Amino acid sequence: MLRLRRDVSALVVLLITLGQSWREGLALRLPSLKSMRTSVRWSGEKTINGDAKQPDAGRGHQDWRMSSRTNFEQLDLSTKRRKDFDDGDDLTIRNHWALLVAGSSGWFNYRHQADVCHAYHVLLRGGLRPAHMVIMMYDDIAYDTQNPFPGQIFNSPGGPNVYDGIRVDYRGADVNAATFLAVLEGNASAVPPGSGSGRVLASGPYDRIFVFYSDHGSPGVLGMPSGSFLYADQLVGALRRKYSRGGYKEAVLYVEACESGSLFEGLLPQDIATYATTASNSFESSWGTYCPGMSPGPSSLFSTCLGDLYSVSWMENAELCDLTRETLMTQYDVVRNRTSRNYTYAMGSHVMQYGSLVITREVAGDYQGMRNRGRGGGHRPDDDASCRPGPGPRPSPSPSPSPSPSSFHPRTAAPASEGADDTSVGGGGEGAVRGAAGTFLLRGGDGAGDVDIASAAAAAAAAAATTANQMEGRMLAEEEGAGDGEDAVGGALAWLRRRQGRRRRAAAEAKATAEAAEAEVHLRMRQLGSLEQRDADLAPLRHRQMYGSTPEDRHEAQVALEREVRRRKAVDAAALAAATSLLDHPELVLKVAAAAAATFAAAKPATAAVTTTTGFSYPIPTTLYDTGTGNAALVAVLARELTSGPMGRPSPGRPLVDNWDCLRAMVAAWGDVYGPMDQYTMRHTRLLANLCNVGVAPELLAQSLKGAVAAGGDGSGGD
Repeated sequence: MLRLRRDVSALVVLLITLGQSWREGLALRLPSLKSMRTSVRWSGEKTINGDAKQPDAGRGHQDWRMSSRTNFEQLDLSTKRRKDFDDGDDLTIRNHWALLVAGSSGWFNYRHQADVCHAYHVLLRGGLRPAHMVIMMYDDIAYDTQNPFPGQIFNSPGGPNVYDGIRVDYRGADVNAATFLAVLEGNASAVPPGSGSGRVLASGPYDRIFVFYSDHGSPGVLGMPSGSFLYADQLVGALRRKYSRGGYKEAVLYVEACESGSLFEGLLPQDIATYATTASNSFESSWGTYCPGMSPGPSSLFSTCLGDLYSVSWMENAELCDLTRETLMTQYDVVRNRTSRNYTYAMGSHVMQYGSLVITREVAGDYQGMRNRGRGGGHRPDDDASCRPGPGPRPSPSPSPSPSPSSFHPRTAAPASEGADDTSVGGGGEGAVRGAAGTFLLRGGDGAGDVDIASAAAAAAAAAATTANQMEGRMLAEEEGAGDGEDAVGGALAWLRRRQGRRRRAAAEAKATAEAAEAEVHLRMRQLGSLEQRDADLAPLRHRQMYGSTPEDRHEAQVALEREVRRRKAVDAAALAAATSLLDHPELVLKVAAAAAATFAAAKPATAAVTTTTGFSYPIPTTLYDTGTGNAALVAVLARELTSGPMGRPSPGRPLVDNWDCLRAMVAAWGDVYGPMDQYTMRHTRLLANLCNVGVAPELLAQSLKGAVAAGGDGSGGD
């Protein structure tokens, strides 16, 4: 009876409160669709910015609030006060948490830590409490000797010092995969003793969490400045465990990394209330921006990129637009438009989304702060063009299907013979196609429409062949006339000297042409305002090479740049050599050919022959492997497919690999021979995953790598 009286009294006071709120014109936000039951919660205190404030005694009543429940408990009263801002969609939410991670170190990776510092200020401005935000970053760039503004970090040209007020929880060697997983799961006991602040995401079943990661990635993994990679199955597994233990009500993850779509594709379920968006799909690079020479760009004093395109897109949107009205889907669309360069993908990437897409109906302020109401303090998103989705295809609510043979990565679509001497980073066909695309864009493309990279590459190859033929013709003509009027010995020596001179001139011309092509593509990238992540790493060296204070400094930078380019080419050559060596086993040739056939048949079921990333078509072998010429060509094609294609993934939406322990063992096998994979070498985790998918044992890879080293190959790329 007493309980009934109390409930009736509560309802009476609620009606009085609602009536007064209506008269005062106060807006009430309805609970989310998930919340079907409501209860009355009494609070004797109000909190603003997390600080207690006494109720207004002059109003003659306590502060009553409506809150929604996801379960069907009986109506009850709670004295637990709200810890931060009112959630925009669900009034049962009590707290909002954030984990911000920069997974790199070094001056050339400046942009990743700048992204994280900027994100902290965006969330702080939005109302998240500092005590509920955990920052993990190496913290070595603010006072780096190359920093022209010691103690300051900038994420955009002319922007504020985002390092101001930053409290780093884990720095240096404490930024590693194990600590990250412990912090994410809220497992303080798993944090190594003495590591950082020891703080974790101590969130509960009525809390939201936001995770932002910025760094290098590769198929299936994220980089960390210390220790091993963070693997996709580890990340998704941690989210599963945290949700099953009531560690959050809903979670949102934003990931800036190359091939970051591979972290969630086929892995992130829809039933753990988690939504993830990534800077790129499973097959492409993400992009750096605000790099030296770009417009807009940093001060000439800076030698490195200030930000990443996807990251600054969502943060600048959060600062400009009203996040109390803008939904996560709208923000995704705006960021997707900017990151893809108006959906042309010329110097841009495919922003993707995974997991529980129903969360995209909620306002972005639920995770990035409800006090982010735009520059004017609150305006409708359609008041500013930057807050409206741009023209182009609407975002798809599901992950993209497996890529077609022509869309794996346009910069790896040329045969190995093309661009073998190209000096641009990446080496081989990648450099050739990128240079051709840059030349095509610079001369005829305006970035407003789709760019046919393959056509540009074909045109460049044809031009190179024509030039080579013309040069060979001139050399033969000169050779035919050599020795006239000279004795036999003297004529032979003169002819030899002329031939050597012509070869030196031809080599010099080829080098100059390659350097000009590389300069063209980098010029175009600077004009478009973005650089591939792995190219952005070289921005400091390129800057010093061009703008060094002394000739000696410029020469030193040039030498360092050439050394790094050679190292990267050696890494790529080692990966290709390992794949080729493994294909010496006849049974493996048949396995790889069958896997490639299944993959491409799923992508293009009407195609009888298999079309590869190299543009080479071959029939599926039906007889036992032999040493014929045709099979030699087949082996060369399959080796390149192993290094770059989605081997053994015939169905759309499948994860990168089924056996993640196999992938970890493959990475360890590579490390045992060549040393730990770095931020460039890690791109070849696709090769390692493909080997797992076709049943190659890690021990067999180790034998192949050791054989390549014995034959003179050096995957480290050292001089």
